[in-house]
Amino acid sequence: MFERLGKLVERRWQVILVLWGIALLGATAVHTGWFNRLGWLPFRVPTWTDVAKDGEFAFLPNEMKSLVGERLLATAFPEDLLKSSVVIVVGRDKKPIRPADELFIEKVLKPRLEAIRDELIDDPTTLEVRTSKNPTVGPLLVSQDKQASLVIMPLKSEFLSWGNRPVVDRVENLIDKVLPNERDPATGKGVVPAGLYLAMSGSATVGRDMLVANDESGKKTELWTTILVVFLLGAIYRSPFLAFIPLATVFVSVQIAKALVILLTEVPFLNYRVFFGMEVYITVVVYGTGVDYCLFLIARYKEEIDTGLPLRQALSATLAHVGAALTASALTVICGIGMMVFAQFGKFQEAGIAISLGLTIGLLAALTLTPALLRCAGSAAFWPVGRLERIHAPAGRISGTSLINRLVRHDFFYRRWEDVGRWLLRSPGKILISCFLLMLPFAIWGLVNYEYLSYGLLSELPVSKKSVIGAKAVQEHFPAGYAGPLTILFRNDDVDFESGVGHQTFEGLIGRLEHRADELGIADIRYMQKPLGMHVDVVEERAGGSAIGKILGRDVQRKAANTYYVSSVEEHARHVTRVDVVFWKDPFDRESIQQLNAVEDALKTMLRTDPDLALLKNSEIHMVGATASIRDLKSVTDHDQIKIDLLVLAAVFVILLLLLRKPAISAYLILSVFFSYFVALGVTFVVFRWLDPQGFSGLDWKVPMFLFTILMAIGEDYNIFLMTRIEEEQRQHGLIEGVRVAMLKTGTIISSCGVIMAGTFTSLLFGTLVGLKQLGFALAFGVLLDTFVVRPLLVPAYLILLYQGRFGAWSRFLGGTNPPAPPAPSQPKTKAKTPTLS
Repeated sequence: MFERLGKLVERRWQVILVLWGIALLGATAVHTGWFNRLGWLPFRVPTWTDVAKDGEFAFLPNEMKSLVGERLLATAFPEDLLKSSVVIVVGRDKKPIRPADELFIEKVLKPRLEAIRDELIDDPTTLEVRTSKNPTVGPLLVSQDKQASLVIMPLKSEFLSWGNRPVVDRVENLIDKVLPNERDPATGKGVVPAGLYLAMSGSATVGRDMLVANDESGKKTELWTTILVVFLLGAIYRSPFLAFIPLATVFVSVQIAKALVILLTEVPFLNYRVFFGMEVYITVVVYGTGVDYCLFLIARYKEEIDTGLPLRQALSATLAHVGAALTASALTVICGIGMMVFAQFGKFQEAGIAISLGLTIGLLAALTLTPALLRCAGSAAFWPVGRLERIHAPAGRISGTSLINRLVRHDFFYRRWEDVGRWLLRSPGKILISCFLLMLPFAIWGLVNYEYLSYGLLSELPVSKKSVIGAKAVQEHFPAGYAGPLTILFRNDDVDFESGVGHQTFEGLIGRLEHRADELGIADIRYMQKPLGMHVDVVEERAGGSAIGKILGRDVQRKAANTYYVSSVEEHARHVTRVDVVFWKDPFDRESIQQLNAVEDALKTMLRTDPDLALLKNSEIHMVGATASIRDLKSVTDHDQIKIDLLVLAAVFVILLLLLRKPAISAYLILSVFFSYFVALGVTFVVFRWLDPQGFSGLDWKVPMFLFTILMAIGEDYNIFLMTRIEEEQRQHGLIEGVRVAMLKTGTIISSCGVIMAGTFTSLLFGTLVGLKQLGFALAFGVLLDTFVVRPLLVPAYLILLYQGRFGAWSRFLGGTNPPAPPAPSQPKTKAKTPTLS
């Protein structure tokens, strides 16, 4: 099959180049919107920005509890249009807000915000800018220490919407540049009172920063991926054309893959979605694997030339020899990562499809486009070195055309791999045990901290981002839970929550919850009877003639509370009520999930056991808010992690079993990479905790999943290359010597590929998002660990012990022979042939 493919490429390389060129032009037209501007098609072709979504919670399964609650909230309280908001913190450092500050908020800041709202938002009349003077929520916007006041600018779009960016950018420019430099024409003084600071927060600000950071990370990652690949290829080959060919192959593959992913979203029955950040995963994985495949192909092409074959015949011989190995290797990665499609969480599903599609395009390009480019370039591909068949290797040495050997004298790396081979033959048991013991502490640390993950949006962003600074300003004066209050919905079609016995019983339930507030970590509870919170009884203070009592009369309070806290929609009228709970903890903190569970359990226990609350016993309870969504996110991703881990292990094991037909050895290959996964995870925990001991709140929750699927697939990818070569060499050199010779001949090329792959993943460190940096480090370290420890030490050491019969009676069951092969000599008796790849 692959021999015929080689002859086809040899004869029709011009056609292949034209076809790939047409595909690239089409992909470029999709990305840039050319089709839409030229009007050639009867339908509109979207761009990535048009179809990509963001946020984590939108990708949860529809049946998750928080989404069910959100749908009830939207149905029962449709007038609550607040999808996101910009929050401005106005405060003084350890001093109370002054009357002049309040005047500045009402006369300067609020009108400017309203002007921005009116200019940039359609139908802004329902979006009231709220300040401390607001008759319904005003008192809630002033901190208890009186040192800060919040100004809330509501928006209609979801917080992770690009449509919010113009508004957020204008507000940022207003408080950072316009107001601080503006003077009062009457007094000549600044319009911002001296000593008053302004900071930005709110969900829309967080969303804007997340989207911009995602965009920045994507562009930086793609740029640095290209730079690193160009540098490494140039250093390895020292030939501009030979370095250009792999780079061109992966560039074309990535562009076409991303265009196909966009088009998939337009297929109605697939219901496929993409998210911002997916393009980063496609780029990095396809660049890394694609360059690896090109390296193997070009290395074998050089070897065929060294044997004296003409360039045209060398190309077809190359595909005939390595086509099957490349395809098997790529299918291992594709199947491994493709198992993510069985996840419940939407982002894992979509990423599994997109990355697998990109890998498939990359494989097709490596088998057709790369050979066609080599055929097109001819002998010029090796300029300025010249035709490589004139470069001969010393007897018994690896060919001078090998990759990294070109960087130093020809025999340097050969001698190093010879040393490793002798070391393995002399002490395989010591090597195996020593490596295992050195790696074990990190593996244990990774296992112990496996669930120490961060689900917070702000923890993803650099501390210099506006929303992070603003969030800290809010938390200095308000409970951390202000960033995302928990909304508890009660639904009971047999209870009138607005009046009568139902109202009184419900008030008794919340009263019991108030008594346990300290125990449950609750800072405040707001509901129909106490809309301003459990610490402010409006009716009582009115009787005393307080300021709040003068602002809110009893009737005004009851009307506002009833409208907000009890549904008036016909379907749910008076039968659905809400309670807003503010925790002391950050809503994105892991402990908030425990507090949420404690509150939910407390309510259910009280309804089940307290006879005075029997009327509410059959009420539905729904939790809505950031903490509830994160709880569902953790639940579904924890389940996905276990399921995908098992599926990936099973899929890779089946592939290894089909290729090697040795169950025990296949199992060991999987266990060795699985062990290195926990080592890489543990080292990543150690490094990032060491870099930020105070602020480290755990690894980003996406790191374990992507690290496992990618590392397992790529690790077994390299093992396939090694094991197929071992089988080839064992037929000529025997069981033990075959292991040594195979490792000697593949050491340089596989190590080169590992370095290229790790360098590609290192590009993630140049991004903006902390989670991508953590993933980039973990992947790069994991690949290097597999390249320089697992593949050249753990695997050969085990095989040598096995074939020496060192496992006794178990050797036969572990894949060895009975009797064992005789010990191999320390030096080969025959000259090493030119290295070849299976």
